[in-house]
Amino acid sequence: MDLPFETGEGEGEGRGTLASKVLLVDDEPVVLDICVRLLAREADLIVSPVGSAEEALVLLKDQRFDVLVTDKNLPGMGGVELIAEARRMQPALEAVMITAYASSESVIAAFAAGASDYIVKPFDDLRVLRAKVRAALERRSERVRTRDGAREMARQAAVLLDAGRDAPEPAHEALETELRNYEQAVRMGHTGNVAVVGSAEAVKVLRDAEFEVVELPPYSPQLESADVVVVETGDPQWHTLAERLQGRSPDVVLLAGADADLSDLLEAITLRMDLVGYGQSNAARVLPEKVRMLLMRRGIQRAQQRLTAALDTFRQSIATPN
Repeated sequence: MDLPFETGEGEGEGRGTLASKVLLVDDEPVVLDICVRLLAREADLIVSPVGSAEEALVLLKDQRFDVLVTDKNLPGMGGVELIAEARRMQPALEAVMITAYASSESVIAAFAAGASDYIVKPFDDLRVLRAKVRAALERRSERVRTRDGAREMARQAAVLLDAGRDAPEPAHEALETELRNYEQAVRMGHTGNVAVVGSAEAVKVLRDAEFEVVELPPYSPQLESADVVVVETGDPQWHTLAERLQGRSPDVVLLAGADADLSDLLEAITLRMDLVGYGQSNAARVLPEKVRMLLMRRGIQRAQQRLTAALDTFRQSIATPN
């Protein structure tokens, strides 16, 4: 039987050569059946459906999954707790939360637990589920490509240093220096400039965590030169600012207060902003962790660019006769 809203449009696009594994958790058999049949139409997806968080955890202990899609309200352990535990067991796992009763509190809780996307049911269009899973797989693939590229670059540098012992000393020293810098960035690359558009409390939390932080107004041109910009939902201009910074240099984190409007949070998710809930007991930990992760990624990217340049110079020095 054909599923409602399912046209087959776009099938086969973006498929990889290896199957990706999706763990689907919902205690409503009808919803589970529809979601399984929709995703099963994707030839490169292997879908494992279960009806409870406890069943999901059993599978997570023995199998690797790429994406977890779970309902928020489950018998026994809830979906938020499941995401947190699943991410602890498999840190590379992408998680998507489904709920019939969306609220600001539930969105914040899901993202704090490690979810990267959110779906409200009943779905207006069942293809939304497929699109969300595809987007989650692409995010995971990008992280894997970055990690594997980092390992390969370090390996190339080590091999070149060993093979090019007779290279000119300046090129040799430059490559050794950038390799050390790169390895240090991988271990400790969480330095950078952080700008906050919001309350003094957020500034204090980040400074207490030893970040270099400046508080700026939403119209400041300095925001575009920051590495990470933290914007609070309490600022009436956050929408305009987020759109202005979209696609620019800084990573943008939306800091959602306890009174954040649900529509604001869903808009932030649509804009692919990093979302952090504030006003919670663990807020002093969650915000610095998110900022540290973003700065580390940027630091590694910069170090990788410098190491690439040093590798090219070193190769040229070997190829060019003295």
